[in-house]
Amino acid sequence: MVALTLAMMAISFPIGTYAVFFTHLSNSTASSQGYPFLWIGPLALVLPFEVSYGGAFLAVTAVYVAMFVLAATQGRSLAAAAKSGLGKGYREFFSNRAFLTVVAIGFLVYTAGMIDALVQATGASVGNPFTGTDDLKYFLELTLAPLREEFGFRVLIIGLAALAVSPPRPGLPSRQAVATALKTLWRPSAILEGADSSVLAVVVLWAAGALSAGTFGACHVACGGGGWEVGKLPEAVYGGIVLAYLYIRYGFHVAVLAHWGIDYFTSAYAFFGQGAFGIPWASTPGYFLQQVVASDLLGVFGLACVLMVGYAGIMKLVSRRSRPPPDGAGS
Repeated sequence: MVALTLAMMAISFPIGTYAVFFTHLSNSTASSQGYPFLWIGPLALVLPFEVSYGGAFLAVTAVYVAMFVLAATQGRSLAAAAKSGLGKGYREFFSNRAFLTVVAIGFLVYTAGMIDALVQATGASVGNPFTGTDDLKYFLELTLAPLREEFGFRVLIIGLAALAVSPPRPGLPSRQAVATALKTLWRPSAILEGADSSVLAVVVLWAAGALSAGTFGACHVACGGGGWEVGKLPEAVYGGIVLAYLYIRYGFHVAVLAHWGIDYFTSAYAFFGQGAFGIPWASTPGYFLQQVVASDLLGVFGLACVLMVGYAGIMKLVSRRSRPPPDGAGS
């Protein structure tokens, strides 16, 4: 299932490109122009220049491909992680960042879907962002959102907080100081490594993570008129917590790719189905490839990812409890 999901993710890049450049999703085209914007926390900053929809799509797609390549080369190789995972247990899959990312996507989509279902079962409305939108523009927004939102809500909140409490390193050459700062912004848990880490750094880091998740969730409901209602808040805050953890623990690229899996991957085949076969992308019936993605992430594979994460967490807890106390403890 991991191999199938990885393959479908890889194919989603040309699938999405085809939908943007060679089909008619709406009155807009790949050459349509728009003003890009960035999230600065919950504030939207519109940039003073226009870009084409197609150019923006290709630019961020190139970033996602580069991030996947980076993840695939971190830790063990894909083949070694797969072999070890099959032989020694699911936790070994996490030794490769690409595998870890795929599992994170399955886990997040499945659990977030369950939260939305529970909210709707209480009678609360999650909302509908699909009405009255330009389909090509909406697909572009889904494509841009992972990079734009992880930068605005994770790097600019958690990353800058980590930078503010990172241990001082007097006498460090300017080039190394810049490299250390960039490493902290890329993976904030870097400030917890080494003997000079402090309790304050831990508290600030995770407090910033909570603030990031809360702001991220609230902005889904209150910012920009996106069509979401208050019932979306629990799932969005939960997603922010998971993405904050991935960013702090594993790095910006893992958080971006996990977010990419929610926004782009779960919809790219549906937009392709609309452009190529005329099946409305927001509808559920009739399009086989989109149903494969949905059943994969919300069905057996998603549940397997939840079980894998749960198993890894339990084993980590057991490992911690079984460690001998440090010398002198209890004496």
